[in-house]
Amino acid sequence: MNDLSEHAYVIDIPLDASMSAHTHAALSVEDVIRSHHSSLIRFLRKRLRTPDDASDVAQETYIRMMQYNGSREVQSPSSMLYRIAINVANDLGRSEQVRRVSDQMPIDEMELVSDQPPPERVVSSMQDLSLLYDAIAHLPPKCQQVFLLSRVREMTYPEIARHCGISVKMVEKHIGRALSACLKKVGGA
Repeated sequence: MNDLSEHAYVIDIPLDASMSAHTHAALSVEDVIRSHHSSLIRFLRKRLRTPDDASDVAQETYIRMMQYNGSREVQSPSSMLYRIAINVANDLGRSEQVRRVSDQMPIDEMELVSDQPPPERVVSSMQDLSLLYDAIAHLPPKCQQVFLLSRVREMTYPEIARHCGISVKMVEKHIGRALSACLKKVGGA
């Protein structure tokens, strides 16, 4: 037998008269699967992204291998099994790549959504905040103190009253006056 036919998985070269086609036993795909399944799965798991892909590729490999069941021309069933598995894995990779490319769309057709407010709204909010700071800065000192204790330190009205030595009713009046001044400045009322 020449060097080329020794390395062929399936012999397509006619055998010379001294070697008959009955030299090899009939291929039992079931026996090949039984003896190589675990090693094939390990091999595929190293090559593929997920264990499920390895199982899928193995199943497809077995299906393709079935066409050679009973053949007497297969010299190395295990080599053939792995070659088919590599081809199936490559087919899977190509189909995933095509799917990823087909899932893409031109950016000009894509609606972009952002968690950030539009720039106009940011500018408007900054202007409103500046007006609020100005309104708070122009409050009478005690009114300003009560308002900031309420809004910045998040103190309750009774806590503010004790802290400032005034009544809760007076705290309510200062908060009302501060809110009114802020609304006039920002709300335009």
